Amino acid sequence: MLKAFFNIGFTAATPPGKLRGRSRADYIARRNFYNLTADYNYFSYTLNNKKVVRNKDAEQYFTRGGTSGGLFDMNGALTEEQVSEMKEQLKTTRSIIWHGVISFDSDTSKGFETQENAVKFLNQTFGAFLDRTPLNRKNICLYASLHKDTDHRHIHFAFFEKEPKRKYDNEIDYTRKGTISQKAIDNYLVSANMHLSEHGDEYYTARDRALDRLNELRRKGCRRTKKDVRTEIMELAASLPEKGRLQYRAKNMEEYRERIDRVADLLIQSDPASRENHVAMLKEFARIQEEVKTLAQDNRLGYVNGLRMNEQELWAAMQGEQKMPMKYVDFEQIDYFQRLKDDYKARVGNVILGMCKDLRRDKYFDRRRAYYKVCSRKMKARNCRRRRENLLTQAVRALAFVDREERANYMKTVQQIEREQEMERYGVQRSV
Repeated sequence: MLKAFFNIGFTAATPPGKLRGRSRADYIARRNFYNLTADYNYFSYTLNNKKVVRNKDAEQYFTRGGTSGGLFDMNGALTEEQVSEMKEQLKTTRSIIWHGVISFDSDTSKGFETQENAVKFLNQTFGAFLDRTPLNRKNICLYASLHKDTDHRHIHFAFFEKEPKRKYDNEIDYTRKGTISQKAIDNYLVSANMHLSEHGDEYYTARDRALDRLNELRRKGCRRTKKDVRTEIMELAASLPEKGRLQYRAKNMEEYRERIDRVADLLIQSDPASRENHVAMLKEFARIQEEVKTLAQDNRLGYVNGLRMNEQELWAAMQGEQKMPMKYVDFEQIDYFQRLKDDYKARVGNVILGMCKDLRRDKYFDRRRAYYKVCSRKMKARNCRRRRENLLTQAVRALAFVDREERANYMKTVQQIEREQEMERYGVQRSV
């Protein structure tokens, strides 16, 4: 069942050249409405919670007179200072202003009673949408408001470029093409509806369970895995470059990704729990893919691109009535599921690369331990050599001392004998 309906349009700084007369004046008035220079503009509508014939300005349009919970972006509620700064930018910007609405079915609307839920939804889905457009997400100023005045909760949004970044004929300018590609909208509709689907939660739960088991195997260490898997991981670790980021999506990992995927598959198949979790994740993935395929084939994923819709037209679209020229998702150009696959492969690949990092770290410490062991042996041998040298030196000194003592005693004895002999001769001579 369709969970979210999408409508987006835009107004450029200057009207198209083909517009004349009343059409041109209406376009200029619409631009003034969205850039806040008109008394009746976008904020006055979105911030006003009551049905009115005419809004004071665009701020009132967005905030419904201050009763809608206020403005927010993908990161949370906007402060008064941020809103004031944004107003000044809007009044002078030459950027295209994109604007639209995301409306939810009655069941899904029950989950959008607070601004926090709307912020979370935009944070988890809208950034990927902007990335699929030619726009630079970091150069986008986005503001939105949640409206709860109908059974179908809906988020009004608008965004524009902060600074000119596009290059045209050697000149830097704002993006000149306002039409959003069908592929970007198709994939956003799919991702938004899958984000709101109960099966989407089941897929992410199964994916996280599979990754948790692989990370558990990593914490146990490569040496605890089976021999053939351990050998493959060790060989992969040895072949990886010594410098650069060891991350699956890193540019220097491009030539290793196929091998990383093969090692990851070996690791998953070698562990019964990992294999079971992996199969469960694949089943949930197939479930949401089939759900989207059915919705697309039945023309249930529709949107209006380039035209602003009023409340009646929006209500009719959510009821399946076609009062405006509707477009429908082309399942053949949906790459949302391929992105899910690539995301899962990258996460698993990073687990394998993490094990390679652990191996390298262990080898480093092994080398350090071996180095210190060698150093210890060298120091021990040097100390032994010094002790031997000291012992020999002391022995030589002792022998030299004994030799000197013996020599002195010998000289002393000879002199004493000579004196005794001299005394004996002298005594004989006296007696004569």
